[in-house]
Order: sequence, then C-alpha cells, then structure tokens
Amino acid sequence: MAQAGTARPVWVVDADDAACAIDRERAAELGLKCVTRAPEAGFYIARDEHGLALHHAADAAGAALRCALADPTELANRQTSRQAGGRRSPLARAFGLHRHPPARVLDTTAGLARDAATLASLGCEVTAIERQPVLYALIADATHQLDLSTQPPGWWPHWHPPIYADARCWLAEFPAAAFDAIYIDPMFASPRRKSAPQKALAWLAELAGRDDDAPALLDIARTRAARRVVVKQHARAAPIAPPDLQIRGRAIRFDIYLTAS
Repeated sequence: MAQAGTARPVWVVDADDAACAIDRERAAELGLKCVTRAPEAGFYIARDEHGLALHHAADAAGAALRCALADPTELANRQTSRQAGGRRSPLARAFGLHRHPPARVLDTTAGLARDAATLASLGCEVTAIERQPVLYALIADATHQLDLSTQPPGWWPHWHPPIYADARCWLAEFPAAAFDAIYIDPMFASPRRKSAPQKALAWLAELAGRDDDAPALLDIARTRAARRVVVKQHARAAPIAPPDLQIRGRAIRFDIYLTAS
C-alpha cells in the first residue's frame, strides 16, 4: 500500500484484555497512539474475538475490515481454491501457475493480504511487505493468531512472516533473484469495481494514500525478480511501463514484466 495518507489512525486498547500489554508494545513500535475508547472521527483498530480489525468512526453500520488471514469466510474459500480452479484465475495465470510450479513470491504492497493469501493457498511461498503501520499491524496479528492455531489451513506452511518496511528500500539491500516473482498492487486513482469490495478500496485509499512511487518500485523490482514482476492495474489504466505480457480481467489487468534471467 501507499506510503502516506491523510488519516491518523489510533489503536484502541482494552485494559482488561489479556493482549493489552502486547498491543501497547506493538503500537509503540509502529508509532501508533493508544486510546481506551473508539474516537469520534477517523480510523482506528481494535481487538475482538477474531483479532485486530480496522474501523472507521464515520461508518454508521459499524463495519470492520480484516486481514484476509483473519477472515473466516476468506480462509474457508482458500481451503478449496485448488479444487475451484484457482490456477486458472487471472491472478494465478499472471504468475504462470497454470503452466509452471508454484513460485517464490514477494508481495511488495500487501494491504489486507488478500492476493498474497490467495497465492499462498495455490502453493506459492509468499512473503508480504507492508509499510502502512495499521495495515502491517493487521497482517502481523493475523499471522500470529494462525501461528497459535491448532488447526491452521493446509497452505499455512507457504506463508512467511510479514515485513514492515518500504519495499523500495528493502529491495535495494536484498540479493537479486531471491524471489521468482515480485508483485506490485499500487493504489488506483479510481475504484476497480462497484460491488462489495468498494468500501475496502475506499478505506484503504483514505488510510494509505496513493502509490505515487510505483514506477520507482517497478524499476528496482525488475532488477531483483528472478523471473517476472507482476503489476495489478485498473483495466483502463495506462501501464506504468510497456509490459511484456498482459492478463486481462473484467475490471482489472495484470501487466507482466519478464526479467533477464
């Protein structure tokens, strides 16, 4: 996700919760302010029986967004993704999974980790990077919860600990070819679709802002990926750079940049 938005989210910590001390420590590490009750405006994260969730004070319905790893419905869907033809989906085809074995994938803009979790469920070894502190907190907490689970999903061994960093800086110090594929999903200037995910996209855009440095991230990713870089775009958006291949869906498009190796 993007590097900076206008929102200033806080972390609601319940003093009576068993995880209170840990949450306060993690909030301090991420530079997030802890409060004891939900604010009257803006974003906040709070813990419930399923783990951390993102809320917006202005949402009258009290909706919450979760990392895909912490969403029971999404987890159940991914349990059957192999049988449901997931390798023929546009995302899987963009990574060559309809023809080749699962890849080592670095997701440089994880967000709520939906695509990253899908790739892990398809057998890819996935490492997710997120630089927005609230989104990283959601991913890290969901990862921790599944690590403690006595019945994690079957694809859980393919999920690697998430990284809190700016992907450009992290990649600049990381050896080339450590990942077969690098994934970039920059925040779009316009919504991808008009169905249920619209609220999630609107919240993420308000929280994180736009990914104006996506071209720079693509440049360095192309020097680090062993096989390809995959960029997710709005179906009508201009490519960041001329791609080698494209996989088109109804609302989105995957631009594929093959690397020299």
